[in-house]
Amino acid sequence: MVDHSEVRTESQTMLAAEADEASTADDDADDPTIAYRCPGVTYAPGAPVAGNPILFETDSSPDDPDCRLEWSFGDGATATGEKASNVYDAGGRKEVTLTVTDGDGETETETETVTVYHEVETELGERDGDLVAVLLRGDDEFAPAESVSVTSLRFGAPTAVAMGSGATPARSETEGDDLRVWVRPDRAGLGDAETVRLAGHSTDGVPLAGTVDR
Repeated sequence: MVDHSEVRTESQTMLAAEADEASTADDDADDPTIAYRCPGVTYAPGAPVAGNPILFETDSSPDDPDCRLEWSFGDGATATGEKASNVYDAGGRKEVTLTVTDGDGETETETETVTVYHEVETELGERDGDLVAVLLRGDDEFAPAESVSVTSLRFGAPTAVAMGSGATPARSETEGDDLRVWVRPDRAGLGDAETVRLAGHSTDGVPLAGTVDR
């Protein structure tokens, strides 16, 4: 015969142990001598562009007033504090590291990969039958004729481009450092909208963005 009183006793013992563990965890969370978890990293805007400032901040404030927060932005620039900003000279994937050092010298780190876009200057050209030309202009640090992956280019509404759809170039040609592509204006949305977005990447993987005005 099973002694149910023993079963109840064992069950009650397990529940009591779990309650003690939960209570201990709560006490640890409130104990200022326990090292807290490293805050996460947030940044704005969500699609940052090279040459424009990006604001970085922690998603929570340290409990320890003696904590030191140090930022490393992956391009040689650094900063301190709960909030910081940086301007990247070039697009690409950047490893941003936040290092938190508490009053006892203990450190924790949090790393966030930030995709920085290169903004391409564009100019809408003449129509050629059912196609329209779009010129991608070069600058001192970027030559679309040499650097742009033509097959990666998409033209269309922001939501369409973000999802990888939109019009792709029907043909292209180079003109010095510039790149001229022809797209179907109806597929790119150039017949309805005042502006459409351009997205793509360079041959070495740097993400590209741009706006084409009618």
